[in-house]
Amino acid sequence: MIIGALILSGYGLITAHKLPIDVFPDMNRPNVTILSEVHGYAPEEIEKLVTFHIESAMNGAPGVVRVRSISSVGLSMVMVEFDWGLDVYKCRQIVQERLQMAQEKLPEGITPTLAPASSVTGEIIRIALTSDGKVTPVELRSFADWEIRPRLLTVQGVAQVFTIGGEAREYQILVDSAAMARYSVSINDLEETLRGATLNTPGGFIFREGTELLIRNIGRPEQIAEIKDLVIKTGGHGSVRLNDIADIVEGKKIPRGTAGLNEQDAVIINVLKQPEANTLVLTQKLDEEIQAIKKSLPKGMTLNDQVYRQARFIEVAVHNVIEAVRDGSILVIIIILVFLMNLRMSFIILTSIPLSVISTLIVFSWFGLSVNTMTLGGIAVAVGELVDSAIVGAENIYRRLRENSSRPPEEQKPLFNLLSDATAEVFGGIVLGTLIALLVVFPLFALPGIVGKIFSPIGIAYLVSNFTSMLVSITVTPVLCSYFLKGRLPEYGRDGFVVRGLKRMIEPVVLSSVRFPLVVLLVGGLLAGWALWKATRVGLDLLPEFNEGSVFVIVMSPPGTDLATSSRLAKATAVAMQSVPEIAASVTGHRSGRSEGDEHAHAISQSDVEAEIVTPEGKKPRTLDEIQDDVRAAIGRVPGAITELSQPISHLISHLIGGARSEVIVKIYGPDLDVLQEIGNRFHETIRTVPGVVDDYVEQQMLIPQIRIVPNDLELSRYGLHKGDVLKALEIALQGEVLSQVQSGERYFDLTLRGGDSLRETEESISNYLLTTPSGSQIPLKAVADIVEDVGPNVINHENARRRLYVLCNVSGRDLGSTVEEITSKLSQEELPEGYSWVMGGQYEQLLESGRVMTLLFLITLLLMFAVLAAEFRSMPLAVIIMLNIPQAVIGAVIALIVTGTSLNMGAVVGFVALSGIAARNGILLISHWVTLIGEEGHPFSAETLLLGCKERLTPVLMTALTTTLGLIPLVLAKGQTGKEILYPVAVVIFGGLISSTLLDFTVTPAAARLYGRKGILRLAGKEEA
Repeated sequence: MIIGALILSGYGLITAHKLPIDVFPDMNRPNVTILSEVHGYAPEEIEKLVTFHIESAMNGAPGVVRVRSISSVGLSMVMVEFDWGLDVYKCRQIVQERLQMAQEKLPEGITPTLAPASSVTGEIIRIALTSDGKVTPVELRSFADWEIRPRLLTVQGVAQVFTIGGEAREYQILVDSAAMARYSVSINDLEETLRGATLNTPGGFIFREGTELLIRNIGRPEQIAEIKDLVIKTGGHGSVRLNDIADIVEGKKIPRGTAGLNEQDAVIINVLKQPEANTLVLTQKLDEEIQAIKKSLPKGMTLNDQVYRQARFIEVAVHNVIEAVRDGSILVIIIILVFLMNLRMSFIILTSIPLSVISTLIVFSWFGLSVNTMTLGGIAVAVGELVDSAIVGAENIYRRLRENSSRPPEEQKPLFNLLSDATAEVFGGIVLGTLIALLVVFPLFALPGIVGKIFSPIGIAYLVSNFTSMLVSITVTPVLCSYFLKGRLPEYGRDGFVVRGLKRMIEPVVLSSVRFPLVVLLVGGLLAGWALWKATRVGLDLLPEFNEGSVFVIVMSPPGTDLATSSRLAKATAVAMQSVPEIAASVTGHRSGRSEGDEHAHAISQSDVEAEIVTPEGKKPRTLDEIQDDVRAAIGRVPGAITELSQPISHLISHLIGGARSEVIVKIYGPDLDVLQEIGNRFHETIRTVPGVVDDYVEQQMLIPQIRIVPNDLELSRYGLHKGDVLKALEIALQGEVLSQVQSGERYFDLTLRGGDSLRETEESISNYLLTTPSGSQIPLKAVADIVEDVGPNVINHENARRRLYVLCNVSGRDLGSTVEEITSKLSQEELPEGYSWVMGGQYEQLLESGRVMTLLFLITLLLMFAVLAAEFRSMPLAVIIMLNIPQAVIGAVIALIVTGTSLNMGAVVGFVALSGIAARNGILLISHWVTLIGEEGHPFSAETLLLGCKERLTPVLMTALTTTLGLIPLVLAKGQTGKEILYPVAVVIFGGLISSTLLDFTVTPAAARLYGRKGILRLAGKEEA
């Protein structure tokens, strides 16, 4: 047995080193994002021509639970959410098949693409490329796009790399409408000529002397100068060349996003990981590649790789949880030594901790689980319980060995028989206690959504480690006792001074309880009733706030704001944040708009600013709440900006839960955008009056200025123009059209035909744009079209095929539940037009769903627990007596929540669930021992027997309670520490509950047994009364 344990330990240690490490368990709900770049189209056109058809194709697909969409300027984005548990690659296949159905209905040239499959916490590293001022923004972006990005994409585990900022190089043919009119060249003819002249075409093969030669017809230019002399038209005035009617220049694409580092412009490079990639291993590989890139940087460029690193959060979080496991284990060792005052016994009991932890890590490997804060948290919560079964088993063996050694030699039992009998005495109690403790954990595996993904690994770790510790107690522990408990033992009945003192203390308590049982039960019932009532008054939250060691600020300017203004606001926000010492000690990255291919559909009026929190040298660390309050105050002074403060991973989790970054989301549905906006503004004014509401705003969905060009059919016919030709000419002149690419070494850049920059300066310049008629004459655009300034929506959002608007806010200084209840109460008084409705979404929606599921399953678990106890003890009253420990545990748990100011979040609920199983264990131990005393040792059912049972079980009961309680102290003292945020409320509840249940166990349980347990105990002892 010992050899087997050693082999298991060696295998487990090898396995542990191979386990992936991450901050959270896999929270990736199958989610496929469909991107359609529709350059220059307005949101209402994109909604009707593109988004509607894609949405219609996705709705009703197998496994789809929700379809959301955003139609903004030049972009359609459809998010298809599938049910949990489906394979993401199968989901992508379903979406791809459905897209083929929608493709034929889309405008010509529109090709939807799927965003890369990445993790919800996929953005693992962000780096910034900056210049010393001598390197141009175009050179900076080109190096990022063609040198850095391809090299990072080659690292195994990388899903996508996005670049934003700088200036993207583009070769441009800028036509001069006056010169084109002079030579009677239309832009449509020019586009057709250039497109044909800038392409490579195949020429087949020729054969020469047994050799096959490939024929290539080269039209694509390698240098922009090659097309300047291209003949566009020939006539009476000779050949018209391209440079006669256009300027051919090296320019930049019209930007839709900018970026910076602190106050300096920069190119920000975002790296996303694949869903199954190991973050720490991938980050290490990326660091190696980044260091190699740094060595090859051109002069004048600097690469900063400390803008954002998720690995830093993971390392701190995992280290903190491992520290909690270590410190808890040390406290458990101290308690065992103090109680037993015997090094050999302490060693035997403590072997269950490493064996249980190692076995748990092996199970992680079998099931493909990572080492993360949740799986380690399950071990940290259970670390004190891992010795419980070993304590019960070893203590009983120890007591029986001492008792046996005090007998005359002829009456002493053989060692093997004694070990077997001593283990059998407590076998039922150990197995039943462990079964009950594990039974209550099963509801964690049925929690819905992301809450289930977070807490089920805690349940797995808790279940496996406790089950393993039970196996150790009935296999390894007796064997170790046979080796280490030989020789002279302390006299039977002689305990350590701590145990002797405690036994003297509980004697009057137990005797008073059994003499006045009704009073004890009444007081206990009143206290339990008060605790249950008080629990309904504790604030509700879904999850505790994480401490990621960084801040993430969303900066929104009014829709219609240009990119330059939005970028200035982002810089101003970054500068304002630098007034906070913890932000000033780090670097601040900011992005405005979006980069092509990025699945985050940010308008150019939206920016985000991010910075690590670094405590300045020599300064005392401050809490996250204090730092966030200072950041909110600082960014609140930036004029013209709406801001929202969050953290990088937290805002992604909120988005995954409710479809937006905020904790509270009011979703308003209806057909008319103006009415939606009016309702949203009313709701916002109501919400902002609710105490605790922060970062409140209405989704930026409103009318922005547009210029509408509407051709007049009558005037077009007068000049012999076709509407389609005119619209195409305007698209090329104003929007531009990519004709081909210009190769430059291994790089290539778009060759774009469009009008000169002066054409888009004013409405008048557009009105005077010259069109060429079939007769060769030129007329201004205003002669055949109405050009008016109008307004239109900046974005149109859908959810499940309905237009919707969000009103969003976060909660600070107050619990989520009461805040949302007050918001709901006030909004319920608002009247809505027919066809409009609203629902409460975000974390509160998930809180209600998780609460309903957990309540139902917990009640079912309590019934199962009762059934198991009643079947085992063949007595319903005894089952009730054992379960009385649960309300007694609730008393201390609720007090602990109140004292620590902790809300009743899902972490606390998980603590209550685990606590109910742990608390029932003590009652099982007491009743089992009373049965042994009466049935095997001949004691009568009396107050003295109940007292004797309490005294003899005092050591294991107190040791199991104290080891579990003190093992949680590192978590109880870790409020707000990175990695322990979810574990903290779990530990607080179990800590407080075990204190009250253990103290009351020696009053309520004997009192209830005295009143209602006599018949059941005597029956089990085989001493039924006549």
